[in-house]
Amino acid sequence: MSMQKAAGAALFLLPAFPATAQTSQLGLERLVRDQAAALEAQQARIDALERRLAALEPVVQETAVTAAEVAKARPVVETRLDRLERLRNLPAGNAAMRPASDPLTAPSPSQAANVDDESFDWTKGLPQITSADGKSAMRLRGRMLFDTSSSFGSNFDRRNITGTKARAIRLGVEGKLGDMIGYQVEFDLTDNQAALRGAYLSFTKKWGDNIYELSLGNRLTDRSMEGASSSDSQPFLERNATALATAPRKGSFGLGAMARVYGKTWHAAVQLDGNEASTNGSVSDSTTLTGRVHWNPWRNSEAIVHLGAWGYREDFSGGVASIPLSTRIGGRFNELITVQASSLLDPDHGQAFGLELGGVYKSFWMFGEYGERDVWARHSAGGRHVGVRAGSIGAGVYLTGEKPPYVARGGVWSKPRVLRPITDGGWGAVEIAARYDQVSYSGPLGGEGYSTTLGLNWYLLDWVRVTPNWIRWRTENRAGAFAGADEGNTVVGRVAVSF
Repeated sequence: MSMQKAAGAALFLLPAFPATAQTSQLGLERLVRDQAAALEAQQARIDALERRLAALEPVVQETAVTAAEVAKARPVVETRLDRLERLRNLPAGNAAMRPASDPLTAPSPSQAANVDDESFDWTKGLPQITSADGKSAMRLRGRMLFDTSSSFGSNFDRRNITGTKARAIRLGVEGKLGDMIGYQVEFDLTDNQAALRGAYLSFTKKWGDNIYELSLGNRLTDRSMEGASSSDSQPFLERNATALATAPRKGSFGLGAMARVYGKTWHAAVQLDGNEASTNGSVSDSTTLTGRVHWNPWRNSEAIVHLGAWGYREDFSGGVASIPLSTRIGGRFNELITVQASSLLDPDHGQAFGLELGGVYKSFWMFGEYGERDVWARHSAGGRHVGVRAGSIGAGVYLTGEKPPYVARGGVWSKPRVLRPITDGGWGAVEIAARYDQVSYSGPLGGEGYSTTLGLNWYLLDWVRVTPNWIRWRTENRAGAFAGADEGNTVVGRVAVSF
């Protein structure tokens, strides 16, 4: 019975086994299909991520390069920020912010090419080397001024001469050591004579709102606006008659000490010196004490007003036998066109003073100067006295939009910053200017004269200049080879390269 029941149960279950197997196979196929769909979706996401990664890879590389460049340039940026902070504390003028004698301005963008130890800048024509931290710098200086001159119309044929001349050929070096010490050495070939010009050591320190400077050596005298400006920074080919006629016997340079104080809108200078550095040692030096102050009572981004005054006292050495008294008004080449008086024998001492007034408005400038100089002979020579009075007024405008290169810090001329130099495809800077000068010597043999000068300055670069000047002059001398009234014209042209 039990066997029959077991056989019946087996017969009953046999149809169920194929149905169960079929059901399991269908589930497995469904699972495979689901897994394949999931793998396909995952692959799609991977492909999308790879495409995004490929798109981002150049940006990542560029960002890495930029970060490396930023890290490399960081010392230069920090140095320049430090320099800008120091410059911000200096009084700002309409052009150059630092004195004409200071070449160590902030480096140009070309210096960023080398930031490891030193950087080199050629934008001024000769290389300037600056340390990576900006605290030390050195550069070569040089100038070449070549003139051609022709005078005509004089009643004296000897005055009607034509020729060429190297007005100046100068080479030197200047630099700074840290924030306090500066130096300069220059040699010059002028009038076929070699001479030591600027050769000094300076110490600069800021206390409070003012900057104090002490110079020891042979330095350009701070006397009158054009007299205190470098000869290659004048708006005309030569300094005005006021600066020339009232110059002390020692000339524009003297070996000694100078102290200067620079405020926000003013500066003051005192200088005590003897003869030039190249003088011989056979007699005692003459000594000259000079002082000058200037003040800018009004200044903004477009205009500036200049007021100045100066004076000096000179005591002559016993070795000075006489002093020639004459002033050239027909250019540097022609030495025969002068206003003069007879020489003063056995001079004892002299003194002089002068006043300055002028200003700048946008691209226009106008300045005037007046000066007096008096010289006395020793009592043993009769105590004779000779004086000279001189006045000058000039004006000019930049037709190409540049601002006149007036340096507010020291109240002097510098070189313009050309907006469109020829190296950048421009025409350079063009300036037209006019000036009137008058000179009069006192005494029975004192002469007088005047001149009117028209000038054109074409600056191809900041340091390359072509200049023609036309001078209409008149002299009335009472002594010398050209006594009597005379008048004429002088045309002078110059090519100047000043590094």
